[in-house]
Amino acid sequence: MKKLWGGRFKKELDSTVKCFSYSLWVDGELLPAEIRVNQAHAKMLAKVGLLTHSEARRLVLALEQIGKRYRVKDAHENPLASFKGVEDVHTFVQQQLEKKLGSLAKKIHTGRSRNDLVVTSTLVHLKEKLPSTRGRIQKLQKALVGLAEKAGGAVVPGYTHLKRAQPILLAHHVLAYVEMLERDGWRIEDALKRMDRLPLGAGALAGSGLGLDPRFVARELGFSGVAGNSLDAVSDRDFVVETLAALSILWMHLSRLAEDFILWNSEAFGFVTLDDSVATGSSLMPQKKNPDVFELVRGRSGVIFGHLLSVLTVLKGLPLAYNRDLQEDKPALFDALHKTDLALETLRLTLERTEWNRRGIEGWLGEEDFIYATDLLEYLVERGVAFREAHETVGHLVRYAVDENRILHDLTLGEFRRYSPKFRDDVYSLFDPWTSVSRKKTPGSTRPSEVKKCIQSWKKKFKGA
Repeated sequence: MKKLWGGRFKKELDSTVKCFSYSLWVDGELLPAEIRVNQAHAKMLAKVGLLTHSEARRLVLALEQIGKRYRVKDAHENPLASFKGVEDVHTFVQQQLEKKLGSLAKKIHTGRSRNDLVVTSTLVHLKEKLPSTRGRIQKLQKALVGLAEKAGGAVVPGYTHLKRAQPILLAHHVLAYVEMLERDGWRIEDALKRMDRLPLGAGALAGSGLGLDPRFVARELGFSGVAGNSLDAVSDRDFVVETLAALSILWMHLSRLAEDFILWNSEAFGFVTLDDSVATGSSLMPQKKNPDVFELVRGRSGVIFGHLLSVLTVLKGLPLAYNRDLQEDKPALFDALHKTDLALETLRLTLERTEWNRRGIEGWLGEEDFIYATDLLEYLVERGVAFREAHETVGHLVRYAVDENRILHDLTLGEFRRYSPKFRDDVYSLFDPWTSVSRKKTPGSTRPSEVKKCIQSWKKKFKGA
């Protein structure tokens, strides 16, 4: 099949080299973006007189027909993956146009290179794709808010170093991930702002001597301006790195979320019950019900991190301007986008169908009560004891209880007062989970009224999402 180059070559490219270097199996995913870019380019060529308006209309119509014929039916599939012997998506479009329009199709490539074409199509693809990823993040946030609301007033241990630290509302814990995901959404929105300069017109590296009008193409494709340096325009892949970085941070948060739910699903915690439709079993042990969705999220985060590192490694030693190494940005980028969208959707479904296990949540309440040590400390501070002194006093109390193999609540008032005369009968009221969370006063704390306010605020934000 014909290539977009070859006039100076006497020999056909070796079949092994073709297998090694052809990329349609990956960049065929750019077809919808490629169609849009070609249509905008054809209109521009007519505007500047390098095509007649009749020729441009025929090209635009033919491109529309090609796009419809090979329309992407599944967002996770490449519609051109089955084509053999075609070098890339640019060659595919050119060949399809020549089948329809003959020699007229050869004019479509006027004034451009695959170097500026591929980066433009990739940018158009991302500008269309990333807003939907942002929307999926919001749907996952909405599912988490719903789960937080279902938790009601349930109080659980908050942990540091995987040691019980202080009582917190379970809803407060869940809402922490809503906050993380919100920042992930901001990062995607911020990355999109830096994808707003059109590279087309840069040519191979130096621009074009033809009277092109890149600003017209920019307006057609929704870019706010034109790239300021042709060398940078064709060789820059910052937008790929930034997208992968934003997705990597997102996956780090998803992995942490998954780890918490894996723990909560274990017998040691027993906080959640997974729906049968989002869990799997064991091929040997009939009793097992496994949190595979969460484990796969935790595992696949490493794949996404690897994609970021692979692209950074590809870019780190490249001289200006374009180098074929840049072909390797798309497998990483597209796979990360597909895995992210699928993970967000799967997690949303899983969380929407997850139920809290009230029996498991309440089971921790009768165990050791050192988790109220900070409440004892603040009790003393409120009564005029210096913070460091109060900290040491409660530390001695805990040590005494440990040595006596007792819990704090079982100590007599006399034993409390042995360590500080500030203790009164009301100290025993502190050994209650609801009292502990209700004592918090700072904004963003686990205080029930604060958590309720946060839930209502998020519900309002995601109404209709």
